[in-house]
Amino acid sequence: MTIQEQRLPVFTSGGEALRGRVASFAANGLFGGQPDPLHGPNPYRRTLVPEPLAELDFDRPLGAREFASSRALTVHRILGTYYESETVLLPEQGLAGLRTDFETFYGEDLRRLRESSLSDLERFAFGFLDDEVEVSGDCTAEVLDVYLRHLVDEAARGESASLKAVGNAANRPVAADTYLVQLALDGLTEASAMSRNLGGAYGPEQSALFKVFIDEFGYGVHDAKHTTIFTKMLRSRGMATHVHAYWNFYLPGPIAINNHYYLLSRDHAKFFRYAGAVAYAEAVFAPAFVKMIGTFRDIFGDDVDLHYCDEHAHIDEHHGRITREEILLALAERHGDHVVPELMRGIAEARMLGDWFEEDTAAQIEWADTIPAHREMAADVTVAGPPERIERSRGGMFHTRNHDRAVVLEMAHGEAELVTSATGAPEPLTQGDAVLVPAGRVYGVRSVSDASSYLVHPVREDA
Repeated sequence: MTIQEQRLPVFTSGGEALRGRVASFAANGLFGGQPDPLHGPNPYRRTLVPEPLAELDFDRPLGAREFASSRALTVHRILGTYYESETVLLPEQGLAGLRTDFETFYGEDLRRLRESSLSDLERFAFGFLDDEVEVSGDCTAEVLDVYLRHLVDEAARGESASLKAVGNAANRPVAADTYLVQLALDGLTEASAMSRNLGGAYGPEQSALFKVFIDEFGYGVHDAKHTTIFTKMLRSRGMATHVHAYWNFYLPGPIAINNHYYLLSRDHAKFFRYAGAVAYAEAVFAPAFVKMIGTFRDIFGDDVDLHYCDEHAHIDEHHGRITREEILLALAERHGDHVVPELMRGIAEARMLGDWFEEDTAAQIEWADTIPAHREMAADVTVAGPPERIERSRGGMFHTRNHDRAVVLEMAHGEAELVTSATGAPEPLTQGDAVLVPAGRVYGVRSVSDASSYLVHPVREDA
């Protein structure tokens, strides 16, 4: 069996038509943003209309190497909102005062826009998966098992780039919080995608998947539900616990992973790919959480609640066995060798997207932790072309974005704050200040003075 890189797919569904439908969805008042970097306890409002949406080229689909691009961040935010519109989100404090938002979020107008563009947007965001890897050679249950075991052993022995970045950071608590923010994307709505594959009739494998699912939901005991114990970890760090409080700080790599499971679960023709992906994920979770426990204990000692990590380090050994033996290999045995390539493809996809999480999160932590050094770097780079001027006002709508290439932010007028992490202190900017922002790094600028402006200079790529 080999995995080979292939050319990207041709996107032919009509970029302008897709742009129009997506833009109409994102233009709804729910998605216009708010002044504060953290979103309030309203699961229906999240920012979808940053400047990059107007710049997005819908005629060219995303490629695998663009996982941290501006296009990826913009599209995956919208796609994630599409998917979550098909789940039940209710605010902890109740619907009082939010009934109109609830009805709009789930209402017919937005539903029609989603339904008319979801499949096209999925192809735009994930179409490369069909050609990015090729499974060839002997595809048998035995080869499948060897392949899974090899990758799981590799992951267990390997180092987590993101946790290494946390451990090496000058401000380790903020770096650890940035890591938690990426987990919060799924951690506060855990197993929502998985629930889509519980229906139907497909034998003992269905019951095995349900065993994993019901563990995630604490066997019907809310205090034991994984999302509940995840909130305890956030609370021990003094962090917000409502769904998508940290929407502005999710990175495109982690969002893509979350969306990938919705993609595989929404289209039941991809069921075998889903089975491969979930078998890989459950098998690597246990050693990953053991590494996380070591890193967080070293930073916080007993001042952080790691029950969630302890639970996963324990239960995911069990889940890894169930998903391997009772789902993955059982499906291969029951349905024959012709389904094995799809099972293997799901494993390969999950591994690739897991690498995205590591690379993207590590890079964000390292950049946000070294802003003073990037102030100095800004003076040494060569810029190319005229800059873009961005105007801000005190109390204006806040949002975060990134860029496909390195840029220099130069404060042109007034005072502002550069926000690079959810819990770290923002970096003050006054007229003449400049900071180098590497390609892919997510940031926001909030005006401190009544009015301010800054310039975005693209860095010459051959400099």
